[in-house]
Amino acid sequence: MSRPAASISASVGSARASDTPTSSGARRPAKPALRTAPATPVMVSAIAEPTTSVTGSGISEPAGTTGPTEAAVAPGGAEPTVGAEVPRDPGSAGCAEPSGTPGPRSLPLPPPGPQWYGSLMGTGILATLMQTLAGDLPGGRWLAVGLLVVGWCVFVGLTAAFGLRIVRRPGVLADTIRDLPVLATWGMVSMGVLSLGSATATVVPAHWPALASTAWAVDGVLWSAGTVLGVLTALGFATRLIGREVGSPSTTWGLPIVPPMVSATTGAALVPHLATRQPQLLLVIVAVACFFLALVLGFVVFAVAYHHHWRVAPLPLAASTSAWIPLGVVGQSTAAAQALAVQAQRFVLPEDTGTLVQLANGYGMAMLTCGIPLIVWATAMTVRGFRGGMPYSPGWWALTFPIGTVCLGLHGLEGGTRVRAFGLASDAVCLVLLCTWTLCAVATVRAVRAQAFTTREATIPGEACAAS
Repeated sequence: MSRPAASISASVGSARASDTPTSSGARRPAKPALRTAPATPVMVSAIAEPTTSVTGSGISEPAGTTGPTEAAVAPGGAEPTVGAEVPRDPGSAGCAEPSGTPGPRSLPLPPPGPQWYGSLMGTGILATLMQTLAGDLPGGRWLAVGLLVVGWCVFVGLTAAFGLRIVRRPGVLADTIRDLPVLATWGMVSMGVLSLGSATATVVPAHWPALASTAWAVDGVLWSAGTVLGVLTALGFATRLIGREVGSPSTTWGLPIVPPMVSATTGAALVPHLATRQPQLLLVIVAVACFFLALVLGFVVFAVAYHHHWRVAPLPLAASTSAWIPLGVVGQSTAAAQALAVQAQRFVLPEDTGTLVQLANGYGMAMLTCGIPLIVWATAMTVRGFRGGMPYSPGWWALTFPIGTVCLGLHGLEGGTRVRAFGLASDAVCLVLLCTWTLCAVATVRAVRAQAFTTREATIPGEACAAS
């Protein structure tokens, strides 16, 4: 099998469009060439699937090889190698443009798969925070319920659609594991499952106490599945990086590294709901192991990525939102330290509990202090991206979960230090998260609708061209 790669067209045959007569006999003006941003592994929007060819008609199923009219995208986010012009669908020539406001300019969207689970991550953590901070945010309780419903719909829909693709073409699953950039996005599946479980255990008992035991049981199942997947993805990805040519370092390399840290936080929340002391102690040990696994791997991977983007090559425009990914370790580890310190008090002498709290507080303040310049850089990259016309991709969802972890870390630090300033900062960050989630949700709906219309136009050219 050839090395997995995706392809995007470099232009849309503007010269041909200029020769297409309209119904009145006049020549239709040429359409401008479609701008394409450099393909990067950020949520793998351009690397939608190994050897997938993208034409003006939409995304076709993998053809097996990269054709001569394609722009091959190398794993690791290299610049696309632009080939010859991709011929347009013969049925689309002369078709009128769709009426109404067009969707956001976007890269070819990937089919249902791991690349889309960033939307589940952002929805799950926002639901958790809305319920947790409901006392400070009016309407947060019921918004949390709505977000939880949306999260379950996203989870069931994505999983069913991805499963259907695997049933139709079993090679799809193997391809997502072989291709390094796509493999990294499996970390989002793990974090999405973990965040949905945490949201369920946070929201449901607060509104329907009778269902509390069921909610925690669901969280336990999702935590187990998400943790196993996250640890395997983190170790597998780290192993693939050793002694191989894997392309330029990128902040997206952190996607498979953060999940064990999410498991540490959410696992600590499960401890009080285990029946006996032995399972509680085992779960604390597993959560602590996940904490240090993510911390060590994250330090190495993100140090290399920051050195590359700050000293060697800037972050590609299309990957601007991936600048937020490292904040996932900063915020999540701060929250995990607080949660583990609370649960570890069950197994230490009473005089040692204060030491655990002080260690968690010191760690959290140090991490958030180090995170300030990273937040400034991520903000600058995001502003640059939007000002430069950054095309839509599922990578936009990186604007949600990492910000949510910072909010969660600040909230945990307020509980550990009893300093209200951390709570106020947490409320402010949560409002920012609500805005970025809304932005990503609206942009996603518009981009999916736009691509669906394009695909329908190519499939039923007679209907699409009726106005001509």
